[in-house]
Amino acid sequence: MRRLWRLLKSLTRLRWRILPPRHKPVLLYFVTGADVIAPYFSPDEFQVLDLREHEVNIWVALRCLLDRDLSAQNYALIYIEIVKPKLVITFIDNFPAFFQVKNRFPEITTVLIQNGVRVDPHDLFETNSVASSLHKNFVDKMFVFGSAIGATYAKYTDGEIVPIGSFKNNLVPITKSNKRTVAYISTYRSELARSIVIPDSLPGFPIQYGQIIDRREQTIIFLANFCKNNNLDLVIIGKDEDFVGEKAYYDKLLKDFSWTIAQRQTTTINYAVVDESEIVVFTSSTLGYESLARGKKTAALLIDAEIIDSPSIKFGWPVSLSDDGKFWTNRLDENRFEEILNYLLAASNDDWEKVRSETMHEIINYDPGNSQFVAMVQSLRADW
Repeated sequence: MRRLWRLLKSLTRLRWRILPPRHKPVLLYFVTGADVIAPYFSPDEFQVLDLREHEVNIWVALRCLLDRDLSAQNYALIYIEIVKPKLVITFIDNFPAFFQVKNRFPEITTVLIQNGVRVDPHDLFETNSVASSLHKNFVDKMFVFGSAIGATYAKYTDGEIVPIGSFKNNLVPITKSNKRTVAYISTYRSELARSIVIPDSLPGFPIQYGQIIDRREQTIIFLANFCKNNNLDLVIIGKDEDFVGEKAYYDKLLKDFSWTIAQRQTTTINYAVVDESEIVVFTSSTLGYESLARGKKTAALLIDAEIIDSPSIKFGWPVSLSDDGKFWTNRLDENRFEEILNYLLAASNDDWEKVRSETMHEIINYDPGNSQFVAMVQSLRADW
């Protein structure tokens, strides 16, 4: 009875669409990314295929019932069949069914846009290894962070790799406005219990999320002391949707220090905080890599890699770098933290740019305005 009640409650929250989907040339596969991709198209060109159970098209659902297949994959295929798009795009680059769309609709151009830092093997690639070994995965164009991760995608999915950097990052022009601030990119997550076991833990040696939190908190307190001793302002770049809870967390952790927090209110607001800071620090964040792509002096303190047995969480993966470099470390070592931050404070812009570009050129690019994506769309429009 309880399970039935939950099902009925879920159904009442859905938006039900009675009319069949309209024919439009561009379809976004999943609603994720709609806010950043829609401006590239007119309303008459663009619509969204919602597979997150927020909206159900009754016409498509009835077709699924006739097929006796209510899976998300079949729903998506029927939706595409009705819409007849020329271009299908997704920001969910770890959904195996998307890699099969081209097999069903060879006339459609399919595009994948990398949405964040990927972790192998549990994030994307292992789930597709069987299909890819049979040469069934294909995407026409894959817009990825850099050539290194592109080569990893290419092992599992056929198609053209386009190193473009972060799509969202590319949307925001770089501003030059350094304040005497150190910006720490928050990793606070209200929904994660400290008792959760990290999936990449070694057999017999479980690592709980609480152990990760403890090490990150030690790093944040070190950072607060460093700012205090060097007359720098500390700003926390907020991440969690529960801003009240996130601020309360830092109020308690940093009660003995002066600091501020920047609430994430829009998709792109964090980039403004990054640009105006003298140094950015991250322990686990796509935004940290985006900061490096923007040329910002950035300290990558990837301390989780020291206790989690997964090479992919080390700085720079899949590029093989040493555990320590001029602006990064994979160890919880406050002496190394101080060396890195002192280097970033003292380095000239020319020296920093040389070190940054030599390290990052395969890891993440920066393509202002997503020019390569725009060029592709303009080329396809000729046939719409």
